[in-house]
Amino acid sequence: MTICRYVLGLLLFAVVSMRAAGQGVDLTEAPLDKACVRNEITMELKGTITIVNGKDEQKFPHGAEAKHVYTERFLDVNGAVALKSARYYTVAESVLAFNNDKSAKRTLRPEHRFMVTHRQASGTMSFSLKGSLTREEMETTEHFNTLAVSGLIPGKMIEVGKSWAMPNGVVVALCDLQGVTKQNFEGKLIAVKDDIATFKVVGNADGISLGAQVKTLVNADCEFDLKKKRIVAVTWNQEDTRLQGPVGPAMTASITVKLKRDAIEVPVELSDNALIEVPVGDAPSNLTNIQHGSSKDRFSLRYARDWHVTSPDGGPQMVLRNIDDRGQFVGQVTVSMWKKGDPANVISLEKFAAETERTIGWNQTEETERKELKELPKGHHTAYRVIANGELDGQRAVQYFYLIVSKQGDHLLATFTLPPEQAARLGSRDVEFVREIGFPEAKE
Repeated sequence: MTICRYVLGLLLFAVVSMRAAGQGVDLTEAPLDKACVRNEITMELKGTITIVNGKDEQKFPHGAEAKHVYTERFLDVNGAVALKSARYYTVAESVLAFNNDKSAKRTLRPEHRFMVTHRQASGTMSFSLKGSLTREEMETTEHFNTLAVSGLIPGKMIEVGKSWAMPNGVVVALCDLQGVTKQNFEGKLIAVKDDIATFKVVGNADGISLGAQVKTLVNADCEFDLKKKRIVAVTWNQEDTRLQGPVGPAMTASITVKLKRDAIEVPVELSDNALIEVPVGDAPSNLTNIQHGSSKDRFSLRYARDWHVTSPDGGPQMVLRNIDDRGQFVGQVTVSMWKKGDPANVISLEKFAAETERTIGWNQTEETERKELKELPKGHHTAYRVIANGELDGQRAVQYFYLIVSKQGDHLLATFTLPPEQAARLGSRDVEFVREIGFPEAKE
């Protein structure tokens, strides 16, 4: 009798196993529109940065650790993925390391715990309704893209052992790319146990990030809750090799991201009342521009996100490079303080133009504009602009030289340098940049 039961048990197990192997499950997320989830993300990065100076090449270890815990309410949806969400962070912190030297912990100011995140053609952007973020705050919000997590599954019935292709847009978003030239990402349903479907995501991609060519390899393990109709866990392992680009050095990185994700009711922080001031469409520049400057600095600046700081913090000059939506280099600007003087006795425009022509390494061939700017922003006493063509260190270039004098006599130089073929594409970026330069008010 015991043997009989044992044999029957084996047969029953075989039948159940065959049924499970051939049984399809619906890997479709519940509708995202106005839905809410709680995300908990940890990230660890280890890699090497390569800096090339002429024929010399130096390699430095770099790393990062981050943790983010936030609730997220989806506002705009396109098919299986979200394009816009409101987030409320309870934890947002990161620590960077370069050459084994760790930075101070980065976090968000309390007034910036509420964020709006918007996926656009140029990438995913987070901003606060309470004013501009600092560069450190912006970088703290640039974590694993939970707007696109729901795109990991096929949105249809899938049998255990079967695979599906991953859309380009999902790969771009989750691998932090601006675009891909080729990719072969696939998902595969591994097992179904109780109410959890386990699946893997693997693939290679060649793409562009901030103008640099990137090769990336991903191996991820994920869980989908069949009752909740939500992806509830992702362990994302990514290997990146990036070539030197217009705004960053060559680097390699091994990245591990762990995401826990749960469906929740809408919390008070993301209620309809909390969303009243969220802009419809693109956000205005006063919310998306990046804030530079502190009480210790002699000037402040709010710059658009297509400008990227490439100079070390605390140096005598601030250098920013501009790239377009496709990652193509447009030009750079160098900002530095000049001598301080009497605002009632400012250097003449003619003398300033003569000074610019004598810039080290600059061989000027033609001056195309020399003018004093009118309708100045608050805090600007005098502003000059000189535009000239020539060669800078043997390379053809166009330079826009600005002198900004504050009402207290602070003199600031802003020099825009770009290839001649990019002059038309610069458009009004230089004027917009200069108008956002500010100075501390005089102490009474």
